[in-house]
Amino acid sequence: MIWSFDCLKAQNYFTLPKNVWRLSVDNEFSSGQWISANGIRGLPDEFFNLEGYGLQYYDHNNPNTKSDLFNLHEHYVTISDRTDKIIADFQTKSAAIAWGDSLFDFSQNFFGPNAVNMGGYITNANRSFIATLYRIKIDYGISDKVTAAISIPNYIKAEQKNVWGWISGPMDNFDLAGFIAYHKANKIKIENFFASEFSDSLGSYMKNKLNAVYDSFYSVDGQFSILWAMEQNADPIGKSITGSQFNPFTNPEKDPTNIDSLMKFFHPDRTSSGMGDIQLGLNFHLLGSPVWQGESLYSVYGGLGITMPTGRLISIYDPMKVDGLNRPKQFSQLQLGDGIASIKFSLSGEFYRIIKGRRIKVTWLTKFKFNPEAKFSTRISPRGTFYVNADKILDQIGNSYKMRRGNESFGLIDGTLELIPDKIAFFTGQIWYLKGRDTFFSKNSKWNKWMAGGTDSREGYDTRAFAIIQNMGFIYMNTDPMNKFGSIPFEVKLSMQIPLLVQHYWSNLKFNLSFTTFFQFW
Repeated sequence: MIWSFDCLKAQNYFTLPKNVWRLSVDNEFSSGQWISANGIRGLPDEFFNLEGYGLQYYDHNNPNTKSDLFNLHEHYVTISDRTDKIIADFQTKSAAIAWGDSLFDFSQNFFGPNAVNMGGYITNANRSFIATLYRIKIDYGISDKVTAAISIPNYIKAEQKNVWGWISGPMDNFDLAGFIAYHKANKIKIENFFASEFSDSLGSYMKNKLNAVYDSFYSVDGQFSILWAMEQNADPIGKSITGSQFNPFTNPEKDPTNIDSLMKFFHPDRTSSGMGDIQLGLNFHLLGSPVWQGESLYSVYGGLGITMPTGRLISIYDPMKVDGLNRPKQFSQLQLGDGIASIKFSLSGEFYRIIKGRRIKVTWLTKFKFNPEAKFSTRISPRGTFYVNADKILDQIGNSYKMRRGNESFGLIDGTLELIPDKIAFFTGQIWYLKGRDTFFSKNSKWNKWMAGGTDSREGYDTRAFAIIQNMGFIYMNTDPMNKFGSIPFEVKLSMQIPLLVQHYWSNLKFNLSFTTFFQFW
């Protein structure tokens, strides 16, 4: 989702004379990174696991299960023989004694006694955003007291990139490295015995039982095969995720995946272009007189506006609509608007006077933006859901959800000084921005809290945001009838915005080139 300021940026006039039109074309380029709390770039480290993945190792809710890796010694590899009994009998045979080594009896447990947590932390060292857009603004003086305005943004290109990483979490209630070492050593021992000269003197009856142990645990098709776990890294989610329910790719049973592949699949670089949210508004002259009248030293205005959610949103998940990498197209989509029909109220004004032939002006504005609830399509992602299967994610959340974006407050103050009277002016000032926390409504209350942030379920992340932006630029004015070039009045503004303090928001450096002209007809 693209968040952007829509407050006034050092406009020359809040209102226009009756029947006067103002047409502005802005060209804007912005580039920056996401800043979390305490100035940290990117998203905070985010806990992640795969729901049910630990049950492959130890199902603490079912102590009698034969499908996990707990109490392997109790498994019957023949109709009447337990694993540990066969190993114990083998150790007493003269062939085993002559061999001079011993086998592990599978009784050592490396998992439990509580739930196995295979989680870790997804890192986001860099979350960047680049956009190029143009914006058409049209203002019309309905009367000397009321001016109507419309602003239409169009993104030539918007691109969001992320650099993901992984930190293995604490190994609660399991020692996978110990398990792997234990069984790799035991497998080699059995193979070494069968390859030794002592194997022939063991006797076929005992040899068949020992073969049953080996085939049951250490062969691909064994009824209790643990090769999948033995072939894993000690950090399975980070290195080698196994199991079709945890792998969205082709041949999941044969080809393990990892968290890096999952993140690249579900969260690739995202691009978009097209229209953003259209802004409509009315400005009302309340007190004093506008600059263009010059009858007093100040003016005060009130404003009312709405946002039309015309920006492109992500589409409903459709597994049949895929890109060249066989990835659902939804994963690469970037939302261009808030998707909310919001209402804005503003109070603004200006103080001005002429000193030594140069106009000095101070402009201020405060704005409150009320964001009602809106409906959005669910983006498929294992983050926050801990599933990779789209159907399970949609069952958990729903095909769509509702969200109430936090209400927003804007503040702006600018000072403008004419460097060359009626020709060139310099302005500088600051923008303050404060946004409340979002509220989510879906079938899953845990996911709702995870998305909103500000809780222990997603430590360090919040949708409540704050920013202070420095604004500055130059204005070339060609509007004075006595000192005008050509027959068309116009202004050219070159400006930039520099983020000073940002929290849970995009820290974007913006450059803007604006052309404005005025005309009048009845």
